[in-house]
Amino acid sequence: MKSPQFLSIVTSSPVKVRLTNLPEIQALGITTVCESNLQRFTAMDNNRALGLAEYLAENPEETEVWSAAFYPELPLEAVEIQPYSRAQRGLPCLFSQVGELPGIEDGDRFPVGDQWPLSCSPQERAFSLLQERMRKLWSEGRPDAEMKLALIADYAGRLNRLSGHHFIHWDGELLFAYSGNETDLEPLAYQSFSFRELCLNLGVDLELSSDDLVTGVIVASQSLLGDEAIPINPGNTLCFKQGQLFEQCEPVSFWERVE
Repeated sequence: MKSPQFLSIVTSSPVKVRLTNLPEIQALGITTVCESNLQRFTAMDNNRALGLAEYLAENPEETEVWSAAFYPELPLEAVEIQPYSRAQRGLPCLFSQVGELPGIEDGDRFPVGDQWPLSCSPQERAFSLLQERMRKLWSEGRPDAEMKLALIADYAGRLNRLSGHHFIHWDGELLFAYSGNETDLEPLAYQSFSFRELCLNLGVDLELSSDDLVTGVIVASQSLLGDEAIPINPGNTLCFKQGQLFEQCEPVSFWERVE
């Protein structure tokens, strides 16, 4: 099955986003977050995806986080459509991932606690695992951005030992992105903007507008962005804050036991 493509936008203040040109896809997922209020939309088959995009273009609402997944092939069930979402400390968190991750179902090695996934997809189970690890981090006190980045980079590196994968994660406060190494999957890239009105002619066409000057960042599958986008180096984990690159972590190395 062909992997979906992802696109996430985070801005320093609310903007209106219109998806004005949709490619030939078989399923669409869009999730928005504004002032911690989450809305999730999904559509199975091309006609419904086109209808959903048209409806949201005609009825745009302000959002600080806008995240979409474009599926070239139908998933097995609508519940598998990304971005996945669930709360952590009362804040809505989003997660989009490609990569099959064989072995992620091993509960002893990768415990999810009470964060049970709704679908049978390895990607949602990976999200459940990340939420459980983040829950444990919060139990030790409020983590700062550096602590979150260290945990997520470690998590990403450990899952990359199962197989190459990429993900985009909004934790309710910060945006994280990881591009795996040793994989044939399409890599992720990012691009930052400052605007009141912005038209982006990408693999999809987007119109962004705001009454005030805002900063923002787009993280997406590389083919959805233009030549000015910056590829995320293999194995690197990036952290974005208020629409700007805040910090990044290079590939995490693990000790190998030699017999």
